Amino acid sequence: MAISWHEMTALALGRAIEDGTIDSRELADYFLSRIGDVDPAHTIYLRTTAERARAEAAAAHKRAGAGLRLSPLDGVPISWKDLFDTAGDVTSHGSPVLAERVPNDDALVVERATRAGLACLGKTNQTEYAFSILGINPHYGTPANPFDEITPRLPGGSTSGGAVSVSRGLAAAAIGSDTGGSVRVPSAWNGLVGLKTSFGRIPVDGVLSLSTTLDTVGPLTRDVADAAALFAVLDGRSGPGTKAWPDLAGANTGAMTLARPTGMVWDNLGSDVAEVTEAALDKLATANIAINSVDVPEFGEVDKLISHFGPYHAAECHAVWGEAIEAKPNLIYGPILERVRLGGKMTASNVERTKHGLKTAALSLHGRIREAGVLIMPTVPVGPAPIAELENDIDAWTAANAVVLRNTRLANFLGCCALTLPCGFDTNGVPVGIMLMAPSGDDERLLRMGAAIEEIVAN
Repeated sequence: MAISWHEMTALALGRAIEDGTIDSRELADYFLSRIGDVDPAHTIYLRTTAERARAEAAAAHKRAGAGLRLSPLDGVPISWKDLFDTAGDVTSHGSPVLAERVPNDDALVVERATRAGLACLGKTNQTEYAFSILGINPHYGTPANPFDEITPRLPGGSTSGGAVSVSRGLAAAAIGSDTGGSVRVPSAWNGLVGLKTSFGRIPVDGVLSLSTTLDTVGPLTRDVADAAALFAVLDGRSGPGTKAWPDLAGANTGAMTLARPTGMVWDNLGSDVAEVTEAALDKLATANIAINSVDVPEFGEVDKLISHFGPYHAAECHAVWGEAIEAKPNLIYGPILERVRLGGKMTASNVERTKHGLKTAALSLHGRIREAGVLIMPTVPVGPAPIAELENDIDAWTAANAVVLRNTRLANFLGCCALTLPCGFDTNGVPVGIMLMAPSGDDERLLRMGAAIEEIVAN
């Protein structure tokens, strides 16, 4: 049976465009048509950029016919989170406060994707100001997790629409941002690969910020190969005259060592998550990958610092967006407004003390990983709750946000890159993710390891 285009990986679509079995113009129309059919309420895509997508697809078709393709992804349609500037289109950070904001220029990463020939399908839904891991946005509607057809469940955030655009077959891949897990949590709950890149590796010029010291840009994809390809595009290494994608064949599972942190990241897991992730580790051990238990006191140091001094990134968010938000506070979802206002109350001394403590802990952790091995742990401790249980209950929302964020935020606060891989399903049929975490700068190594592990845990 032939595979439908929306079930194919981005690289597979690119190969089909190259060999002429898929016309990139028809491919763009195919995805735009699916978006119209599947997302009539615009909860996944806040807005499409149909004219741009068709023009970019037409240019890709001409290049393919002339043998002048810009990259292996030339002509492939993807989605962009609503915090990446696209020239002439509203970019609102998922907030009604910024509903009339129209940038004049593309974000630098959008420019790079365009130079690689990718087609922009549109801007996807997100948590307002990217300031929650759950994905709830009552103003524009929350895109429900597609894996539970009975109960509308959380999609994960803040790249909620991006993840659902790929899992529902409305884009070949998505580009999101990750400040505390906003690429990895929605990827895990939507059965996708999600890459949290090293801070500073991918430029954030033209990307609306949450935290100037934590924000990273990364892809949400169907497999590790696609994540590596898009990483190369975003990193600026995919244009004419540049090298190919990272070498995913470079990982020797027999020589691979993983470190399983003891304590908090494996504590209080949902029973389904515990069972699925333990089974994934068993598969890796059977494949002769060494997995050693290791104490990671730096994780406790993160909790201690944030609990004592407060989440310093809230202060960074307030510095950028506080004035605009306070001018129209009635347009902000209550829990998000509360978090931003918390940032306005934090002292500069406490912010700097937190940053200093985290920097010290990060240096210690990086040395520990290089000695013990890349860390492996559940991406999210629990499965996604029903949206209705949290949307109008600020206490339940706050408690759930803290639990879901617990594991992923460690990579951001401790200066690491991280990768989540799908490893099974819970009893509700919702995917479960397992996460690898490595020191800053090890992105390519993490992708190589992920490609090798992906084959093992998927079987």
